[in-house]
Amino acid sequence: MNIGHINEPFGLDALLHIERLRKMRWYDGILSVLLLCVFVWAQAQGEGVPDSILKEIPPSQIIPRGNYKEVQTWEGESKGIGHSIGRAVADPEAYGNKAWEVKTYSDRPYRHLIYGPYIELKPGDYVAFFRMKLLEEAGEEAVVDLDACVSFGRDILNSREVTGSDLVLNRYVQIPLPFRYTGGKLECRVFWRGYASVRVDRISLFRLDGGRIETPTLRASQPVPSGYPRDLTYRSEQRPFPELFLRSDPPASTLIVFDLRNYPPDWQLLLLTLQGIVNRRKPEIYYLFNPTDPFWLDWMRRKGWISKTEIISDPNELISKYWDRIGGMIITDPMLPASKNIATMIAGVENGVVVSPRIADRLSMPVIADLRGRWKSNVEAYEWAFDNLWDRLNHHVIACSWPDHLGLRDYLVQHKIFIFWISGPIDGAKRYASPDDEVRLMERLLAQMPVNIPVMSYPWAGKDVGIGEGPGVTLFSEFGKYLVGSINCSNLSVHSGIRISKFKQRTPPSVPPLQRDRVYVSFIISDGDNLPVLTVSNFPQLWKDPVRGKLPLGWTISPSACMLIPDIVDYYYSTATDQDRFLGAVSGIGYAYPDSYGKRFREQDRRRVFDEFLDQTRTYMERMDLEEIWIMGVSRDDLIGRYAERIPFLKAIFPDYGRRVIDYDEATYPTSRNVPVFHAVTGWSKGMSREEQIKNLVSQIRAITPSERPAFMHLFVLNWFADLRMLREILNRLGPEYIAVRPDHLAVLYHQEMKRKRILIRVPTSIYGIENHGLLFPIFLRNVTDSQMEVWIEISGGLDHPSLEPDRALLSPEKIFRLTVSGIPSGDEIHIEIKAPFGTIRRAIEYHQIAEGEIVKPFPSVGSLQFLRRFEAEKLAHRSGREETDPAAHGGKMWLARRGKTEGGYIVFGPYSPMDAGDYLALFRLKRTGKGRGLVAVIDTCVGGGKPITASREIRVEELPLGEFRSFPLLFHHPGGGVETRVLWTGNASLAVDDITLWKVTRRKR
Repeated sequence: MNIGHINEPFGLDALLHIERLRKMRWYDGILSVLLLCVFVWAQAQGEGVPDSILKEIPPSQIIPRGNYKEVQTWEGESKGIGHSIGRAVADPEAYGNKAWEVKTYSDRPYRHLIYGPYIELKPGDYVAFFRMKLLEEAGEEAVVDLDACVSFGRDILNSREVTGSDLVLNRYVQIPLPFRYTGGKLECRVFWRGYASVRVDRISLFRLDGGRIETPTLRASQPVPSGYPRDLTYRSEQRPFPELFLRSDPPASTLIVFDLRNYPPDWQLLLLTLQGIVNRRKPEIYYLFNPTDPFWLDWMRRKGWISKTEIISDPNELISKYWDRIGGMIITDPMLPASKNIATMIAGVENGVVVSPRIADRLSMPVIADLRGRWKSNVEAYEWAFDNLWDRLNHHVIACSWPDHLGLRDYLVQHKIFIFWISGPIDGAKRYASPDDEVRLMERLLAQMPVNIPVMSYPWAGKDVGIGEGPGVTLFSEFGKYLVGSINCSNLSVHSGIRISKFKQRTPPSVPPLQRDRVYVSFIISDGDNLPVLTVSNFPQLWKDPVRGKLPLGWTISPSACMLIPDIVDYYYSTATDQDRFLGAVSGIGYAYPDSYGKRFREQDRRRVFDEFLDQTRTYMERMDLEEIWIMGVSRDDLIGRYAERIPFLKAIFPDYGRRVIDYDEATYPTSRNVPVFHAVTGWSKGMSREEQIKNLVSQIRAITPSERPAFMHLFVLNWFADLRMLREILNRLGPEYIAVRPDHLAVLYHQEMKRKRILIRVPTSIYGIENHGLLFPIFLRNVTDSQMEVWIEISGGLDHPSLEPDRALLSPEKIFRLTVSGIPSGDEIHIEIKAPFGTIRRAIEYHQIAEGEIVKPFPSVGSLQFLRRFEAEKLAHRSGREETDPAAHGGKMWLARRGKTEGGYIVFGPYSPMDAGDYLALFRLKRTGKGRGLVAVIDTCVGGGKPITASREIRVEELPLGEFRSFPLLFHHPGGGVETRVLWTGNASLAVDDITLWKVTRRKR
């Protein structure tokens, strides 16, 4: 660098630095030289960055080249900045003499100490400088995570981990975070890991011009399983203990209680692994780790399961008390987080405690294993663990646990459980991670493990951290494993020791009389399958709502809970009102996707694998007096019916995590043994205000309510977004026509109505077709009496050249009979008549025709079209854009992306609805609402999740006349499974999406 190009203030400061070298010790001098070199280099890299920032950039940090223009600076303690932990403190080295501080032993780890300020900027490249100071040594441990994000943390623009070596003890430094911003309310956040006390003074934001951030976000790709091994042969292994989960002995009458909440994570890990060793013999230690732990401790005392408690406040006293139980220590590698999982497994088989290097230096304890430098990658570590530890571990429970999820560690150590983790896009970008290699290792290992065993913890640790809930549960399900959600569930080594042989729900009140002019609804509150929801948040809070007991409610609960947290189940059952009804959740004994269950096994073995899952479900549902079930991840009628066949006491099935049906007949029907199925008719939306959510739900319920009465519907309630007063308000707005009942009462009332009807008919309420194209649709008939019945079917209007195959049916009890109707529509309604021994039943189907002139050529050559669904764009998923009213849109609403105001990308995607393999036609109805040129969008169809893409088409501005809707066809072959349709918007012209219509295709014969 030419020193003459350095501005005068920098030149003077450089001379001062050189002068100081003569007075410093040798290592201080070297540090100063490094800082000076970085300062000189950074000055050349970042034109426009103030010297005050450049001087404080540590040697390890690099900033992008370019011209920097300051946008905004905010203090850590200023208004508009949020904090989950910490406090403002006086600091003469901070701007304004104040900073925001978090301290070990005072603040809870794993919280955001800074978030905000939710500002909107011009799209472009930016660099945020975080001015922070380390207050105690942290070594190589991660101290904080920095990120820039929009959409309240759902979309991470860039993130980085800051370790103790990146910071300087007792000196402020500037940590840069470059990112590319494309729109939305921006946050810059600091997430505290808890290993060392820190202060954050301010965040300075600069726009970068004349340069480019080549890697704006450190992200890996989503892990993709290989699909192998497959065609596995069924094999099992005898469980050496009586129940699905190993359980503790009953707890000691006196429990040692220690408050672990504000300790650094490495101390928490040490003490939790100690708890697992001690409680293996008899539960003696109980920790306050979660906010509700004191409440559950008090409940155990009130019920007489323990007599008293003894408080210990010094961790050294706790270690000394149980010194003779500890076989030694296992030292983790701060450079490889997976070593925490490996160390936990070693602790289980060797009776050791897991310690960080800095704690190991303080303990005079034998070293069982020092894991520092043992492996370079997650894959190497987990493969070693399976090869060397599996034979000494429990083969009937495994865990997928993020290394920093600690609360469950007592149970994992106590019962010697194999632990793994599969990285996602964010944690998969670390140098030691390889998401594809990790998921493919686990494919191999899961294939070697027994079938129908639970997976504990969770495959998700935040957005894009871990493989994720959907992909993780799919993977486990394919290998015949199910998830028992238990992230950070504390004290399972104590709770599981409580013995309750059988649970009994409260005696229900009388079933209300059936009124034939009413709509009966049941609220089903989701996520009770997840043990943290039952123990920490948010069932304990919802349960205390004064509205409870005044409104009939269905509460979902995991059948596994009776083994792992029986005392907590007892609390809910003991304090329930006669308006509360518990249902099994989700999918059964654990969280699984029945559509995928056992998929990796030979076809002849898949039914056996799934039936064993249902048999386990039956056993523990019976123990918990659960007679209804909430399931998800299932679309096949035969699998839904299998629940009724294998669980003889099952009275009703409530499928779906939110609405996926389009009409009432698809939502409510009987399955095997005439057990009623009530699909969810409500879906909850993120980002809505409470009032908007209520209005939206009321609108959904009214829209799907059939004209025929009585009707019976499942109102899905997303526990995370709901409170009980919302549900009461929804019911009030629906009016007296709608009556809320318990889930078991909904089933009884439905049976009464089936008995009256004798035959159930499922026909579509409305159909979309294309001008001059033949139409095809099915009719389903079901005999709900106990005797055989013959019926005749006629098309009485609305179709030219009608065909009905067959036109006569002999209906056996409980059997479903399918008829196929085809023809050329000739009006706005198609009329069907079913003539039965007891009279004639008439049905009218609305017909909506899409004009050929609206469809953009070329139109593919197809035969008759079987209408499946029309997806309104505003009800699908979106990355950006907004709903707007348009009288020319179907339903009067559309989804709009405005040029210059909306972030580019997928403005519409979804719905992930399951479809059989076959040929399909998708019609995308779009409109250009502003000027532009070139490529405006790419439409495509794909398997849910984006791979493989089954068809795509580019759409240019000239194909969309300004202000007029046009429909673009895509013919595609779907291989089976969830379907996704997408609109990728370029931003070149404002674009509206009205809807996407799907048909199944019958090709013309040549």
